[in-house]
Amino acid sequence: MEPHTTVVDADGHVLEPTSAWSRFLRPHERDYTPRIVRNDWGLDTVYVGAQEIVTAPLGLLGTPGSRMDETDPAKKIPWEQAQPGGFDPVTRLRDMDLEGIDVAVLYPSLGLNFWAIEDPAAAVALARAYNDWLAEYCSADPQRLYGAAMLPFQDPQAAAAELRRAARELRVHAAFVRPNPCCGRHIGDAAFAPVWAAAEEEGVAIGVHEGSSNTIRTLGADRYFNPLLLHAMSHAFEQMLACATLIVTGVMERHPDLHFAFLEAGGGWAPYWMWRLDEQVKGFGRYAGEMKRMPGEYFQRQCWVAFEGDEDTLPALLPHVGGARIVWGSDYPHHDATFPGAVQKLRVLIEPLPANARRGILGANACALYRLPRG
Repeated sequence: MEPHTTVVDADGHVLEPTSAWSRFLRPHERDYTPRIVRNDWGLDTVYVGAQEIVTAPLGLLGTPGSRMDETDPAKKIPWEQAQPGGFDPVTRLRDMDLEGIDVAVLYPSLGLNFWAIEDPAAAVALARAYNDWLAEYCSADPQRLYGAAMLPFQDPQAAAAELRRAARELRVHAAFVRPNPCCGRHIGDAAFAPVWAAAEEEGVAIGVHEGSSNTIRTLGADRYFNPLLLHAMSHAFEQMLACATLIVTGVMERHPDLHFAFLEAGGGWAPYWMWRLDEQVKGFGRYAGEMKRMPGEYFQRQCWVAFEGDEDTLPALLPHVGGARIVWGSDYPHHDATFPGAVQKLRVLIEPLPANARRGILGANACALYRLPRG
């Protein structure tokens, strides 16, 4: 019998209750409290101040197995009735036990959309409040629950300061960014240099995490708006562009000890994209003067990619991605998550692989990515 392998969910999610803001925003920041307004079609709009942040059937978003194309308003449950383990860590831990997950690294749900906030002061206040709430959530079992800090990229200096605070006071191992432009700046903009420096110095991994949105500019949305295409395009193609931008602009060259995880877009894009970028260096390499290595070398040095548990190309692509560079994420408790049964599905998928590859995918690779204690 094989020894126990630590199973790490490299991309789980929390569901933020309204109390996350009412309890943790400072008195003079209460005007930034997000509001959820439901219409007659069962769609929820999140507002920060007067700004629309996102509109979606939020309760379905937070319920595994839901269909986001549900047309019956009566079946679009309120946010507060979504998967209980998203809101409550004790229930979450029971669900992890049911799945056979030892450790989960947690990303936001509503908070992914705060990338759209235009007011830097609001973004800073909400990031601090979210991180404090998330730390309390994870305190239910700090050996099993690890939060990814929110960074207010609307103010790069404040984002760097919040990353350092989260690392030193809240003991986070990861922070997240979206791959989309924020306040007109792309992810490789020089303004974000303090953030990358802080992350490298503090040993905090950066999780690049997309999320479909009607308010955040997303690749392909200008061609033909269709929710199916938007969701399919936004996740994979935004990750591809973000990865390439971080390489070509020299971010990875300047910060060789900084870890990047590309999450919730599957992993099948990675081998093709590294081949494509390496091939382009032959004729266009002089346009990327800050890049001193081949793109594929940067990927193998400091990038990880999350495959889906039912992504059946994983065994075939393992040699091309690199056995140490693959992690997996449950996406619990989102609508497209498998629950229960995510780990069992993953184990069936990777059963043909060598034992060391299975151990890496199940958890050892995520421990290296996030610098987690190894069980």
